Amino acid sequence: MNLSRTLLPLSAALALAACGDDESQGDVDARPDVDAAPDVDAGIDAPPYDVPAPVAVPLSAAGPDQLMSAVAVPGGTGWYAAGFAAATADGDRIVTVVKLTATGALDTTWGGGDGIAPTPVVFGGGADEIDLALQPDGKIVVAATVDNGTAGDGDIAVTRLDADGTLDTTFGEGTSGVRVLDLTTGSVFTGGGANYDRARGLAVDATGQIFIHAVVRRVTPGAPPTPEADTDFAVVRLTAAGALDTAYGGGDGYFTLDILESNATPRGFHVQADGKVIAGGYANSTATNSVQAVLYRVNTDGAALDTTFATQGLFHAVVLQVQTEIYGFAVHGTHLVTAGYGRDAGDQNDWVSMRFAVADGARDTAWGGATSGAVVIDPSGTMVGDNCRNALALPDGRTLLVGSSGSGAPAQDAAFAVLSATGQLDTSFGDGTHVFPLGANQGDQLWGGAVNGSNALLVGWSGVATQSTETNDDSFAVVLPLP
Repeated sequence: MNLSRTLLPLSAALALAACGDDESQGDVDARPDVDAAPDVDAGIDAPPYDVPAPVAVPLSAAGPDQLMSAVAVPGGTGWYAAGFAAATADGDRIVTVVKLTATGALDTTWGGGDGIAPTPVVFGGGADEIDLALQPDGKIVVAATVDNGTAGDGDIAVTRLDADGTLDTTFGEGTSGVRVLDLTTGSVFTGGGANYDRARGLAVDATGQIFIHAVVRRVTPGAPPTPEADTDFAVVRLTAAGALDTAYGGGDGYFTLDILESNATPRGFHVQADGKVIAGGYANSTATNSVQAVLYRVNTDGAALDTTFATQGLFHAVVLQVQTEIYGFAVHGTHLVTAGYGRDAGDQNDWVSMRFAVADGARDTAWGGATSGAVVIDPSGTMVGDNCRNALALPDGRTLLVGSSGSGAPAQDAAFAVLSATGQLDTSFGDGTHVFPLGANQGDQLWGGAVNGSNALLVGWSGVATQSTETNDDSFAVVLPLP
């Protein structure tokens, strides 16, 4: 098979930056403890902003359930959100879509009368591995990581629902309503991890074509085939009907980016009107021994990087010395603003935001007036470990950042912050940062969200003491009025 890929040579890798999650063992984020003095603390003297009470979204009474992503309902005031739910603590985690009202409650006019639409897909991934998007006709597309029956291995499943929440059996393979993608067939990697594919982002263009941001471990053909030691970024394109689009990526249906000696962690994802794709995340490399951001753009045909963007199509440079991650980004016309976390020294993280020009990938080193343009935010104001997971574009160029504050013991709470169009904390939201519990447990996390009119929806879950996905986590939503 002709595998389309871009390989970053070692000489370039040495001049660039990397160090991030070891995908052979799953994501390995640096521990969220306490950072050296951040650039932006909570505590600005500003009028108060009362955070609305979080709304429980009951998907399972006895098993874990989480919501990871959301989109606005077209022409309405509500939202769709996606995640998983299991009937028992060790039961199958079923990929599930819900419809929420303007207040964040389950919409009982949808999905069989309870606002919930289970799919045929059994989830086999971790946090950030379920995403959803809407096609132009209002159909709901969901991508998720699934197990493929080989221990430690995984594939990508894509399914589609009609606007009323019923499974669209015209999508995917046969009448299943599901398309399963095994992009890296081969034996399990003997180095301790798996030769797996993982779904990390989903987008749909104006024609309904489906794009997936994924992590893959490539296999060198042979007898037996040899899995590579590291993992790669991948951009996959499907037709609107769910078939792998072999007109993309040089005949494979996907493009891959291999940063040598580096494990890839794909995150943020955006399809431009011209069909080019901007994708973000972070990666690690023995060249720098630090976690560093990755932002790249792929040409319309998926055959190569767009060399007019950043450095030959790729930004991957040291920003904060120890760690700088991109988890998501918000697109504001000519610029995009990133969400993530990192640190310049020590072993503790705070939130980090950067700004890039969409046209050429140039980083704004004056963003927010921060050192080197890396705006560092301590949501709690007490310098405890903080993880920022996503960014939403608000009106007037503002950016809503979401995630958590605290390491899970004794507490980890939900958190959000709002940056102005110039990268300062937005004082129309009080001091611009807010930390609050979701439920009675200690492992709270906000992960996804969407904007609909004058409100933003944030979704996540309340867990137990740690960021566990095997315990009885419970889904929550928060609806924020936008001043």
